[in-house]
Amino acid sequence: MLKRNIDLIVGSLFIFYFIIINFMSLLMFKYLFLILGLLCFIYHFIKKYLNKKCTLYKIAKGVICCVLIIFILVESIMVLYPKHDLDTKCDYIIVLGALVNKNKISQSLKERLDSCVEYLYLTHDNPKIIVSGGQGRGENISEASAMKSYLLSKGIDEKNIIMEDKSRTTKENFCFSKKIIEGDSHKKIENLNIKVITTDFHTLRSKIISKRVGYANTTFYTSSSNGALFILNYTREFFALICNIIFNLLNIFIL
Repeated sequence: MLKRNIDLIVGSLFIFYFIIINFMSLLMFKYLFLILGLLCFIYHFIKKYLNKKCTLYKIAKGVICCVLIIFILVESIMVLYPKHDLDTKCDYIIVLGALVNKNKISQSLKERLDSCVEYLYLTHDNPKIIVSGGQGRGENISEASAMKSYLLSKGIDEKNIIMEDKSRTTKENFCFSKKIIEGDSHKKIENLNIKVITTDFHTLRSKIISKRVGYANTTFYTSSSNGALFILNYTREFFALICNIIFNLLNIFIL
């Protein structure tokens, strides 16, 4: 009975999760869970009409199994990747930007900045802080400017804060911050220890991107995903990571 209705159970869980996060997130990606739930229900009612000996059916089943295995492996690495390094001293901190609602920082960005303050408090370290983020759609000020204001309100010395306010992507965060850091320190980025502050699900992709643009010594101190949004954030990041890897491979192949 359970095996026969497993698709209904899984579909119900997908739809139930969508209902929960629908009131908590504006991300369009959340509709993936609604779509998956509906597909599970559709499959339940049409499976008896499918020819399971058909080659196409077997191929589809194999592809789904491969995708699930890759998903589980990648998600395991993402979840287990080190995110709270307090032992490695750093020369600079980079706080990666997130959404600013007009002039007000979002909850996600606030949590990243609080993690930065927490790191400084716990380590008694005094590195310069690069707040990295440009001005996006719906933002009246740059993310960097909003981050600087928040850190100042938390008692961080202004002379220790450097704004990078042009970036729009994670890759640009690291590229533009690299230029600022090398100009400020008069050292190559590969000879410096960089602490990256972001949200936990973003850690692995940030590590890959930073490595690709020349950072040799990056460690992380991250904020944590909201409990209910944990699955949404990590699932969305899986697809972002896979797209990033494919894009990098295509660049290598083309070059």
